[in-house]
Amino acid sequence: MAHVKLSPASRITELGFLLSLGTLLHWVETLFPPLVPLPGAKLGLANVVTLLLILEGRTKESIIIGMMRVFLGSLLGGNFLGITFFLSLGGGMSSILGMFFVQKRGTHPLWVSVGGALFHNLGQWTVAWLWVRSRGIALYLPWLLILALPSGILIGYLATLFLRHDVREYWKRFS
Repeated sequence: MAHVKLSPASRITELGFLLSLGTLLHWVETLFPPLVPLPGAKLGLANVVTLLLILEGRTKESIIIGMMRVFLGSLLGGNFLGITFFLSLGGGMSSILGMFFVQKRGTHPLWVSVGGALFHNLGQWTVAWLWVRSRGIALYLPWLLILALPSGILIGYLATLFLRHDVREYWKRFS
């Protein structure tokens, strides 16, 4: 999505659409069984929305959409202010920071995504460690970091498809 100057109404509409898309992807992913038998391990499809905003240099909007997506996802999932809410919030905000720092180095979107996945898992692990306060949770971290690579590559690949085929051109046809 090339950065285009939008009117305030169009900008709000676009952000509402992106929030809806991210929330929908977050919810849809909960309907499928986990790909690996580790608690909390999933692809993170909703992060493609955050990644697209980061790649456009819209960090402030990615933080807003990321936080709102976590709130809406936890409300829809029935776990608002439970441990999964805090895991999601810690992971999401860490992911945005990680993507921001990796993107600033001018790397390929795939690596920005992998960086976001690594930071997401580190953020979630930190929240889990603070919640549980057990040394045993340290054994979980290497698995999370290993799983960040394929999920980060997949999300980065999806984002590059969106970037390659400017979705806004399709959106304009229907608006």
